[in-house]
Amino acid sequence: MEILSRGVGLEDMAKLLDLQDKTILENLRKRHENDLIYTYIGSILVAINPYKVIPSMYEKVLMEQYNHRNIGELPPHIFAIANDSYYSMWKRNENQCVLISGESGAGKTESTKFILNFLSVLSQSTLVDHPSNAVRVEDNILQSSPILEAFGNAKTIYNNNSSRFGKFIQLHFSQSGSIEGGKIRDYLLEKNRVVGQNPGERNYHVFYALLAGADEQLKAQFGLQHPSLHWYLNQSGCVDDPTLDDKGDFVKIVNAFKVMKFSDEQIADVFQLLAAILHVGNLEFVTAGGAQVSNGDVLVTVASLLGVDDYQLQDALTQKTRVLRGEVIATPLDIDQAADSRDSLAMNLYGQCFKWIIKKINLCIRGAETFCSIGVLDIFGFENFEINRFEQFNINFANEKLQEYFNKHIFSLEQHEYNTEGLPWVEIDWQDNGECLDLVEKKLGIISLVNEEARFPKGTDATMLTKLHDTHAKNSFYIKPKVQNIMFGIHHYAGEVFYTTTGFLEKNRDTFRDDILCVLKESRSDFIYDLFEPMTESTQGRGGKTMRNKPTVSSQFKESLHALMTTLNSCNPYFVRCIKPNTDKAADLFKEEIVINQLRYSGMLETVKIRKAGYPVRRFFEDFLQRYKVLVFKDPQGPDPVERCQAMLVKRDPDRKLWQIGKSKVFMKEILEMDLEAERKEQLSVAATLLKAHIRGYIARKAFKLAVKRVIKVESYCKMFICRRRYLKIRHAVIVFQKYERSRVARRILAELKEEKRREEERLREEQRKREELLAKLREEKRREEERMRLEEERRRQEEERRRAEEELIKEEQKQQEEEDKRKQEEAARELERKKAEEKLRELEEMTKRLEEEARVQKEAEEAQRQQKSEQSKKELERARQIEYHRQLEREEQERMAEEDRLKKEIVELKRQEELNRKNKEDEERRLYDEEHGDQMKRVEELVLKEFEDSLLMFEEEMEGEDDSLSRKSEEGQNFEGFLLMKSAGMINTWKKRWFVLKDETLMYFRSKQEALKSGWLYKKGGGHGTLSRRNWKKRFFVLKDTTLKYYDHDGDNAKMLGEIDVKSIQDIIDSSVGRENSLELVTTERGYTLVADSADDCSEWYSILTRVKTANPYEMRELRDEEANPKNAIGSVDVVLIDSVVPVNIDSKKNAFSIITAERVVSLAAESPEQMNNWLTALTIYHRGKRVYNKDEILQSGWLTQEVIRGPLGRGVSSRKKRYFVLTQNSIDIYQDMDLQRKVGALALSSLCSVTVPDDKAFREEDGNQGLYMAFGPPPAKTEVFDPPTTDNITNGNGTVTTTTANDNLDRFRNRVSSVVRRRKSSTRSGDFVMKKGKGQWQFTVHSRTASYNLYTNTSESAWQWTYSIQDVIDGKPPFETPFQILLKQISAASSEKNDRMIDRIYKYNPILRNTPHPMKAPLLPLPYGQILSSNNDKGYTTLHEEAIRIFTALQGSLESIPDPLPIIQGILQTCHDLKLLRDEVYCQVAKQTTGIQDPDSLTNLRNWQIMACMSAAFLPSRNILRYIRFHINRYVSEGYSTTQTICYSKYWILIS
Repeated sequence: MEILSRGVGLEDMAKLLDLQDKTILENLRKRHENDLIYTYIGSILVAINPYKVIPSMYEKVLMEQYNHRNIGELPPHIFAIANDSYYSMWKRNENQCVLISGESGAGKTESTKFILNFLSVLSQSTLVDHPSNAVRVEDNILQSSPILEAFGNAKTIYNNNSSRFGKFIQLHFSQSGSIEGGKIRDYLLEKNRVVGQNPGERNYHVFYALLAGADEQLKAQFGLQHPSLHWYLNQSGCVDDPTLDDKGDFVKIVNAFKVMKFSDEQIADVFQLLAAILHVGNLEFVTAGGAQVSNGDVLVTVASLLGVDDYQLQDALTQKTRVLRGEVIATPLDIDQAADSRDSLAMNLYGQCFKWIIKKINLCIRGAETFCSIGVLDIFGFENFEINRFEQFNINFANEKLQEYFNKHIFSLEQHEYNTEGLPWVEIDWQDNGECLDLVEKKLGIISLVNEEARFPKGTDATMLTKLHDTHAKNSFYIKPKVQNIMFGIHHYAGEVFYTTTGFLEKNRDTFRDDILCVLKESRSDFIYDLFEPMTESTQGRGGKTMRNKPTVSSQFKESLHALMTTLNSCNPYFVRCIKPNTDKAADLFKEEIVINQLRYSGMLETVKIRKAGYPVRRFFEDFLQRYKVLVFKDPQGPDPVERCQAMLVKRDPDRKLWQIGKSKVFMKEILEMDLEAERKEQLSVAATLLKAHIRGYIARKAFKLAVKRVIKVESYCKMFICRRRYLKIRHAVIVFQKYERSRVARRILAELKEEKRREEERLREEQRKREELLAKLREEKRREEERMRLEEERRRQEEERRRAEEELIKEEQKQQEEEDKRKQEEAARELERKKAEEKLRELEEMTKRLEEEARVQKEAEEAQRQQKSEQSKKELERARQIEYHRQLEREEQERMAEEDRLKKEIVELKRQEELNRKNKEDEERRLYDEEHGDQMKRVEELVLKEFEDSLLMFEEEMEGEDDSLSRKSEEGQNFEGFLLMKSAGMINTWKKRWFVLKDETLMYFRSKQEALKSGWLYKKGGGHGTLSRRNWKKRFFVLKDTTLKYYDHDGDNAKMLGEIDVKSIQDIIDSSVGRENSLELVTTERGYTLVADSADDCSEWYSILTRVKTANPYEMRELRDEEANPKNAIGSVDVVLIDSVVPVNIDSKKNAFSIITAERVVSLAAESPEQMNNWLTALTIYHRGKRVYNKDEILQSGWLTQEVIRGPLGRGVSSRKKRYFVLTQNSIDIYQDMDLQRKVGALALSSLCSVTVPDDKAFREEDGNQGLYMAFGPPPAKTEVFDPPTTDNITNGNGTVTTTTANDNLDRFRNRVSSVVRRRKSSTRSGDFVMKKGKGQWQFTVHSRTASYNLYTNTSESAWQWTYSIQDVIDGKPPFETPFQILLKQISAASSEKNDRMIDRIYKYNPILRNTPHPMKAPLLPLPYGQILSSNNDKGYTTLHEEAIRIFTALQGSLESIPDPLPIIQGILQTCHDLKLLRDEVYCQVAKQTTGIQDPDSLTNLRNWQIMACMSAAFLPSRNILRYIRFHINRYVSEGYSTTQTICYSKYWILIS
């Protein structure tokens, strides 16, 4: 093939002898003239854009030629780089990446497609043995290119297909080499191009393709016209381009959409949105009391395409609304502002659509990250236009980062490694762009200053430019124009670039007014709603000003760029440098000044030098010997690896020109590595051939032996067949003889038996007749005797009843004795009669015994039963007497205890009355004393107040750290675990070995180390599905390890395994909790198992983990094994917050013992060594006391605040205020006692569900009105104690005596009284009676978290707002909280869009959270904000959204069925949802859950729930996402066969209303 022939010039410029710019340029020019566009610099590829199609350059035959070839074996090509990166995944066992860089128009996008095509062919070659894969991931990835190019590329003055966004395509490969999945990351789409282009440029390709390729029906439907009639397409003056096939691109786009599994409805929605953007550009405005839309017909078309109201859209475009003191104020916009609103609408529509397309593509190509990956970076090239704006600034910043990465790997790291390894090396100078990057991205850099100015509401481009000039004017890489204008410049690695600051701040803010966002969120189109549903409205601040918490565009781009650099640093890089030969996009034109400029700023000369002099291939000694041991395995091996490596290399290159030995590595030229790889491949081929020969010989011998064995076996079968046939013939003849003889004997015997049978039957008939006559006579006598005995028994029973009645009425002892004697005589008479009757009956029985044995047996059984009843009646009488006796004793004991309690209460009441009288007497004496000596207080007032304040300060210090409702979580994230001996309080308890885990403020202990996924006790019965009695159930200890469920007789170390179940072989896992007691059924091919848990939660956990294991793939199983210890499996736990102290103890039998002391118990633990004990003491102490050392970057804000904890079920009660030192970090608000951060007294973890209220002027005024300080002891009304110490007086002591005191004695006495009051304050504060009243006016803001809510106070408005903004920034930076229910809703939505009913049924089957349950709910289904509910009517008793959601769910579970009139409960639910709008979606989801999987659709509870849903639909509808889920739920309910039930009427009504 011509392309593989060696051409002119050097293929590897590292071989140039004269290293100058001219020689490199001349080499590239010669190769370009001969259509050789690729040239190596070592392993770096230089690609020159030919601006034409070179025949046979990228055919599949050529791809096969470059497969399994090292770099340098064939002429330079992009396929060689792709091939080497592919096989380096196994050679280096790490991820690979290919960085394609160059200016705009240099061919980066095309190079990316060539690499992807080559990798796709290699991947498909590994799937030859698996042709069943109809749709391959490779096809999806390749088909995504037309979509990305259409929506992300446009024509510029330098390039007809310029990428206006960056993308990093990551391909995930399996161990076999096939592509298993991929992911595309996009960077900084140029949204500004949608609304404006430079002269000679075009908008994005998709607009022109839509107008050129759409049929007439589609154009009429969307109102599309020629591109020249759309303002967003005609303003640049370039509409058509002969080099671009817009109509053909439209066909490619539609086909690519279908391959990527976009539905027809989604494709139509995308085209409709593009049409809406084009019509938005045609909106025009005129001035009429503010801006007004002049062409109303265009506005109606836009509103119709977007599914919004045209009047609301016009108001949103021409007016700006603000909220001032609860009132909405609308301000008209001028024409320019309205045009900006219009362009903002178009840009955000296109930007959100582009993000949605990227997300859909990633969902289509995603797969398991099984082995390694190859990333291909195709990012915008360096740009320097006549007017460079904010987009060029970010693009060039990205190129600076990539140039830094190139320099780091090619120059900095390589030369540093040579010096570190001690190789002789001459440093090569290269251009370092680190200072330029510091100017842009470091602290107080350009990005930081631009973001800072963008946060100020009054910030402008002019103030930003002034701040840049003032800060960086002296920086050598910053260019301040000599003439004052609107530009600033930067010395980039590619040259000087001046940026125009016009629009910098607005583009950085990426403002999208809430008015327009609200209109779009009310769109009737689900597609438009889905695009903007994740976008949140800005938070309103003080005075209607917006709290700008949204991250700026430059900060987001900077973070994504840093994440990209982190990914690239973890990969082995390959570099492709794209060069454009001219700026005219002309073929066969090579302009030296253009090329030499690109070579210089990209450092090509330095790259050639370092590649020529350096050793790009380096391996550790052990790695080198391991890889190439096949070349020297026959040579004698020494112990030193360095000598062995050196001996191997000397044989190949005695002059040491191609290799060097470092301190730990072998350094080689690439040519030497290629020779070693070729020799290694040859040796391995020889070894493989020899190995295959031995294997084939073994297989042949084995096959021969098998054939001989089979021949012998066939012979044996043949011989056996002949012998057996002869034997059967003889046997058949013998059987015939035997048959005739046996028939003759049988006939003779049969005749004899028949005669004997006839005679016997005659004799039996005669005897039977005589027997029946005798039995008839006996039965008649027996009947008469039984009738007499029955009458006697009836009379005796009546006598017995009469006797019992008399015994109850007559209590005298004598009468009872007489009755007892009489009863005994009667019993004796009856007994005598009974014996006579029995004697006669016995005679009758003896006569009938010979005739019928069965009658006797029956009579004896009746007699035994009668006797047993008699004895039982005697025992019951005795038992009744005993019960009555014990009841009498209990009544006496209760009366005695009641009397003792009454006496104790009287004593306590007397003592309390005496104490009250004593206090009243003392108070009266003190009052009289104070009135008489009040004037003497002034002389000692100052001294007394000072001492009182000192005592108060001592009290406050002693009371520090006694805050309640605080989480004391250590932020150090320690997770201690290990075995400890444990003994709870008590003398009988023994030491037991337990596995302890300290995690998340909880100390958990387990019976054994948590190596199983789950373990616990369950009741088991097996052997089928039949119901057995309770006594057949056996309690077993179950352990789930990997995919095996084993059960043991107990949970000890020496437990005996009784059986095991392979979870993967289970056919079905049935959650039969409804209707049974927390049971599961496991159905296997051989038998069935029924398991019963102790609680509903435990049953649900077992069901969840078993279903996860059953359906898990190997990757998911690894995730299951990596899960940490589950607290629900623990046999006990201790909350660290409740620990009072952790102290070591002295126990003779256990030397390394320590105790954990809480308010309820003492837990003794013992470690194996002193070191282990000290580690546990340190860990628990750190958790308990909360010591923390912060880095400088961790603290966002810190300072003193006054804290007030909100308590009470309604959030109305508050604790006393305490001054604390607060530290705000990215994850929490930490609370400390002092500035030293040595004692942590609490923390608030921040998440997206937390909230902070802004400071309120009204609250400040209320605070300012409460001046002064007073104390109250006890509940109000209470009298304040005032201390007036006298100088000399008679004071009555507690015993009633009068003591004369001097002035000094009075002062000492007063001090003692002050100390006693302080002690009383301590005790009253502990009991909740002490309240510190409000001091001077302070600014208040409130923080709501999961565990508590705090009122925080500061002295200044600025401080309050600064804290509010900082906390809100942290909350906004947290990822949105997503519940498992929301994740399942997304999965259902995705499966529903793909019409995958099987997947939907699977989701419902294996996720009980979606189905009806009788168990109580512990958490809401949807994420609800934390904090108390602020309602206008506090009498309704609302607490938190979480508690209200759980209360409503409890009502839905069955209370509607148990009460006769459910109307008040239904009204209460509707009223709650009316007051609390955030609960509406939650209640809809709860009702949908409780109406799913119902066993009895006609049950009253199910009917009530459907009635609630119908009522809610008439009152309010849920949000759009939940609305679609409810519609899906109802349609599924109807399709499941419930159309004949009564509830179907309510579901149809709901559909009609919604």
